[in-house]
Amino acid sequence: MPQESVYPYALTTLQRVKDRMGITVTDSDAVLTRLINAMTDFIERQCGGRRFMQTTYANEMYSVYAPVAEYITLKQAPVTQITSFQYSVSQPPTSSKVWNDFLATNWELLEDGKSGLIRVYRSLFKGINVVRCSYTAGYLIDWPNAGDASTHTLPADITDLCERFVVKLYKKRNSEGKDREGLQQSMIIWSQQLIADDDQETLDNYTRIPIFV
Repeated sequence: MPQESVYPYALTTLQRVKDRMGITVTDSDAVLTRLINAMTDFIERQCGGRRFMQTTYANEMYSVYAPVAEYITLKQAPVTQITSFQYSVSQPPTSSKVWNDFLATNWELLEDGKSGLIRVYRSLFKGINVVRCSYTAGYLIDWPNAGDASTHTLPADITDLCERFVVKLYKKRNSEGKDREGLQQSMIIWSQQLIADDDQETLDNYTRIPIFV
């Protein structure tokens, strides 16, 4: 049976979590691996379904509802490259649509792609009901060189958040369903809330809401 491994897009590594917890043996590797993957998925869902690791997306479609829309927030960020940006004014199913390229002079990627926000000159959206975009977005992940900002750009606060979630769930794994338990002459009171207020602030800072405005 193949050994479980940490996702290639995981927000931390097994060794980083073990270092944080002072674990030097391999007895808990399988459990920690599952928790790292689970918390990576959890954080990405909480942030609007974004993928933090740099990934290329092909023909990602967005419906246009507002006739005076001017900005589109892409599902992923930061954007490093846009290879195609097209629109359609036809009503047939996607497979039958006629796609037209936006002229390069008719739109711009704002803030050097950091926000994933595209501005399309307002008048061009008249009659358009859907656009699609092919692009590359996300952060570089290079754990062996995590201190090098040129090769590893994943925000440290997201990594820290993932690690804290993993540690919390690992420590509570034998106390599921309990809100408190005795330990010799001490009492541990477990919080039923995984996401603390400051954790939620971190998640909010990275949440993506694809929309036309």
